Amino acid sequence: MLYFLHDSEIPPTNNAAERALQSVVMARKVSQCGKNLLGAITYTRIKSVVETARLRGEDPVAVLMALRC
Repeated sequence: MLYFLHDSEIPPTNNAAERALQSVVMARKVSQCGKNLLGAITYTRIKSVVETARLRGEDPVAVLMALRC
């Protein structure tokens, strides 16, 4: 639980994770995509891929296009 005291690479707070989720919560409130299960699942999957691509320094659109069936 106190790993951040031994490793300076580990942040002492959870702010980055909470900030990453903030846009998801705001989008859900504005678009109401959570009104049905399929819309909520689709949105969270796309958002996950986009944010992972950004964290890796990749183009989110290119990553999504590569996943097309």
